[in-house]
Order: sequence, then C-alpha cells, then structure tokens
Amino acid sequence: MTASAIRFEPEEKSWITAFAEMNGTTFSAQVRQWTLERLEDEMDERDLSMAIDEDDGARTSWQDAKRELGLA
Repeated sequence: MTASAIRFEPEEKSWITAFAEMNGTTFSAQVRQWTLERLEDEMDERDLSMAIDEDDGARTSWQDAKRELGLA
C-alpha cells in the first residue's frame, strides 16, 4: 500500500476518529472504506446513466428470453 495525505480540520479528524473507534476500526481504515464505497457508488451511477442513454427501448419478454436460451 502507498500512503496519501488528506487534510482535515482538527474537529473533523476528531469526529471521524471517534466514529471509527465506535466501529472498532482506525481513522485510516474508516476513511479508506468510505472513499472506496463512494467511488463504487459514483461508478455505478455513471454506468447506469450511460445504460439509460444507450437504451433503445427494446424489451424481451421472459417467455421469449427462456425460449432463446433453450429453457422453454
């Protein structure tokens, strides 16, 4: 792992540290978890937006899908 510096106001760092301790983790691990979760959420949102933009409105019924897959 590499180290990165993020600047927080002292009150912010205390607040995050207290929250992390309540959850049995460290300041660094908590900030890392939140950052990665936010990144995943942002990527999911971007992917959904792109999928909506590319949607041509065509739909396949469940019966047709099963037939196409040889399940019906």
